[in-house]
Amino acid sequence: MTAKATSSIQVIARASRLLDALAAHDEPVSLKALACITGLHPSTAFRILASLIEHAFVERSMAGHYRLGVRLQQLGSRAAGRFELRRETHPIMERICGEPVGEFRHGDA
Repeated sequence: MTAKATSSIQVIARASRLLDALAAHDEPVSLKALACITGLHPSTAFRILASLIEHAFVERSMAGHYRLGVRLQQLGSRAAGRFELRRETHPIMERICGEPVGEFRHGDA
């Protein structure tokens, strides 16, 4: 049971490394390059990428290169909609300044 839990965490870490590698490139990236960048064996990278493609986190071009998928943008948009920069950073700014920086009102720019 512990081995399975550990392996699932390992898969998530590996998928995260692949997504980070894709995010670091503006153009689609080859499997060979992704394996090299992430330190994963090409067959391991291929299997993880295939699963990420199945869930639309990654797309594969006709040339066989990989890029981030539309599902990531959808999730990012939902997360961004819930994150209000001023509200989230207000307590941090007060700690940095050492004094109150003014009241936050919803709708302030």
